[in-house]
Amino acid sequence: MLTHFRFFTILAFHVFLQEKVDLAVIEVGIGGAYDCTNIISQGFLPSVKQPEDAMVMLRSRAKEMSCPLWVCPELEDYQEDCGPFHLGLAGQHQRSNASLALQLSHTWLQRRCLPADKSFPFTSVDNTGVLQMTAFKPSPIMVKVDLWPEFCCSMPQERETQQPCLNNWCSTPHEHVRVAARLGKNYSTKTAPQIPGMEYQDAIYTLKTLQTSLGDSTLEKVQENYQLQLQAMRGFLERAGLTVEELDQLNIIHVTGTKGKGSTCAFTEQILRSHGFRTGFYSSPHLVQVRERIRINGQPIGEELFTKYFWQVYGRLDETKNAHGGTMLTHFRFFTILAFHVFLQEKVDLAVIEVGIGGTYDCTNIIRKPWVCGIASLGIDHTQILGDTIEKIAWHKGGIFKPGVPAFTVKQPEDAMVMLRSRAKEMSCPLWVCPELDDYQEDCRPFCLGLAGQHQRSNASLALQLSHTWLQRRCLPADKSFPFTSVDNTGVLQMTAFKPSPIMVKGLADTEWPGRNQTLKHGAVTYFLDGAHTMRSMQACVHWFSDTAAQHERNSSGPVARVLLFNATGERDAAALLKQLVPCHFDFAVFCPSIPEAMASCNADQQNMLTRCLDNERSWHLHNSLGNNNKGTQLLIEGSRQLVAEKKTDTLVFPCILSALQWITQGRDSELADPAQRVLPVKASVVAKAAPLCDAAEIHILITGSLYLVGGALKHLDTASYK
Repeated sequence: MLTHFRFFTILAFHVFLQEKVDLAVIEVGIGGAYDCTNIISQGFLPSVKQPEDAMVMLRSRAKEMSCPLWVCPELEDYQEDCGPFHLGLAGQHQRSNASLALQLSHTWLQRRCLPADKSFPFTSVDNTGVLQMTAFKPSPIMVKVDLWPEFCCSMPQERETQQPCLNNWCSTPHEHVRVAARLGKNYSTKTAPQIPGMEYQDAIYTLKTLQTSLGDSTLEKVQENYQLQLQAMRGFLERAGLTVEELDQLNIIHVTGTKGKGSTCAFTEQILRSHGFRTGFYSSPHLVQVRERIRINGQPIGEELFTKYFWQVYGRLDETKNAHGGTMLTHFRFFTILAFHVFLQEKVDLAVIEVGIGGTYDCTNIIRKPWVCGIASLGIDHTQILGDTIEKIAWHKGGIFKPGVPAFTVKQPEDAMVMLRSRAKEMSCPLWVCPELDDYQEDCRPFCLGLAGQHQRSNASLALQLSHTWLQRRCLPADKSFPFTSVDNTGVLQMTAFKPSPIMVKGLADTEWPGRNQTLKHGAVTYFLDGAHTMRSMQACVHWFSDTAAQHERNSSGPVARVLLFNATGERDAAALLKQLVPCHFDFAVFCPSIPEAMASCNADQQNMLTRCLDNERSWHLHNSLGNNNKGTQLLIEGSRQLVAEKKTDTLVFPCILSALQWITQGRDSELADPAQRVLPVKASVVAKAAPLCDAAEIHILITGSLYLVGGALKHLDTASYK
C-alpha cells in the first residue's frame, strides 16, 4: 500500500476531478523533483527573488526543462495605477507571496481564458532563462479579495441582468465580463448567504478568523499605546452600534485578579441571581464551547441566540471595515463587545464582568461606571504583558479602580497591597480588605461552599462583599448598614463582616464553576479537575486534591491507583508547577498536549507540543530524583501515526487527551470509547504497564496545569453538558 502523503495526493486529484473544479492549486509536499505531486505534466513557473546561488540553479533547471522562468516584481511596483494593497494575511513577508500569487493567477487567466489577449508577455520555449516580469495593473477583484460576498449578494440570478452588474463592478468590464462568462462556474451564479441567515457553525468558523495571539504586544508596547488601545476599543464599540454611555445601564460588577477571579465572579453572579435578578456573566477562557463565555442567568447562551447576536455585531463591524482602513478587531475585543451587546439586548439587571488580562489596559476597562470593583488574590502570571514583579502586576490590576466606586480585595502580599493602596488613592477610590470567611459565621452556621478548596473561602468572602455592596448601592441606598465613606477618605480600610442573608448563604452553596476543583465520579474512576496554572493556584490545587482524594480513598474497598494527567501552555514554568505536585505520590504521571483528539498526522505545531510534553516528563523525573536519562523518550511513528511513547515505569507521553484517558482508565469508564477501539496504536510494553491500573479497586486521576487541558478532558468526560 502507498504512504500517507501519496494517498492524500491521489485522493485530492480524485476529489477535484469528481467535483469538476475549474482549476486546482497544488502545494508541493517536500522538495519538488521527487515529490509525488510532480506527476503533474503541465504548469508554469514564476518565482520570487531568491538567493543568488538558488537563482543560478533555478535558471539552470529552467533551461534544462525548456521552461520560461520569470522573477516577480516587488508588490509596490503594481501600485502605480491603484492604491496601496490591503493584504488579508499580516506580515511584511506576505508581500512577496502576494506578488507571486498575482502573477500565478494573472498568468492562469491569460493562458486559460483569454489566449488572444497579448498584454501578457509570453515567450517561446526557446527563449528560456530568467526574465524580470513587468508589473501589471491588478483588477479590482484581485486587489479587493473580500469583494466576493458583497458582489455575490448583490448579483441577480437572471443571466440577462448579470452583465450590467459586472460592468458596474469592474474598471475594465469587457475583459472581466468575458472571464466570468467563459469560466467561473460559481462566479456569477452562486449567491453567498446574507449575514442574517448565517448558521451557528458559520459563526464559529468566522470567529476563528479573528486574530487571537498577542503577537508583539509586550509590556512596553502595551503601555506606549494605552490611549490608542482604549480609543480603538471605543471606535469598535461605536462601529458595533454601542456607546460607552449605554454600558452604564448594565449595572456592572468588574472583577480582576490572578487566581480566583473567575470563581469570585461565579459566586457573585449566583448570589445575585438567587435574589431574583436577571444576570449576565462574561468570563474567559471557555472550557469546551465558546458560548460559555457569555451567560444569562448562569447558563451559556444557546446556539440560536449566539448566532443571532454574533452576526448582528460582526455584520456592523464588517460593513464599516472599509471606512476604517480595513481593520477588524481581535478575538477577545470582539467577544467583549458581543457580551455587552447580548446583555443590553437581553435586558439583564446586572452584568458581572471578568477582566481578561491585567486591568488597566484590558479592553473590559472601557467600563466607566461600575457599581463595585473586586480584586482577587494576586500572583505572578502573564509576565510578558504585566511585568515580572508583584508590584507591576498589582499596578495593572488596580487600573480598574474608578473615582468614588467602592473596591474590595482579599489579603495580598505586602508589596502588592502597597501598590493597590497607591492606585486607590490615585483614582480617589475607597478600597477595603475583606474579612476572613470565618468572621461572618458568628451569627450563622458554617458556610457550605459549592466550590471545593480552602482557597475558595477568600473568593467567597470577596463575593459576599461585592454582592452586598451592589445590593446596597443599587437597591437600598437609604440603608445605612453599609459603612460608606467619602471619596476623600481613600486608602485601605478593613471591612467589617456582616450577617449574610439566607439567600446569600444558599447562593454560595449553589455555585458551580466547571474545571475548578471539580470532582467527577464515573464508577471505579474518579476525576479531579482543576485548571491551576500559576504557582499559587497549583499550591491550592495540591491541598485540595490531597484532602479530597484522601477522603475518597478512606471509603475505597481496596487499593487506589493515583494518576497525574498534566500539560502547561504558553509561558508557564511547567517544571516549577510539577515540583509542587511531587508530594501527591502519583503511581503514574502522564503527559499530553491540550488536544482533545488525535490528528491524522503530526504537523509542526503538534510536534512542538509533544516536544514540550517530553520536557515536562524529564522535569518530573528530575524532581522525583529518578535520575536523568540522556536517551530521552522517542516518539515512535508507524504509518505516519504516532505510537504512545514510554520512558520509565511511571511516566508516559500521549499525543492527545483521549488517547491518554483511554490508557489510564483501561475500559473502566463507560463515557470513554472502548480501549479495543483505540484512537492510536499502543505498544505491547505500554499495555503491560497498565497492570496496576487494572488491579486497583479505584483509579484517581488529577487533571491539571491548563484550563485548555481540563476543557479538552471535559469534552469527553461530561458529554451530557457539552453536546
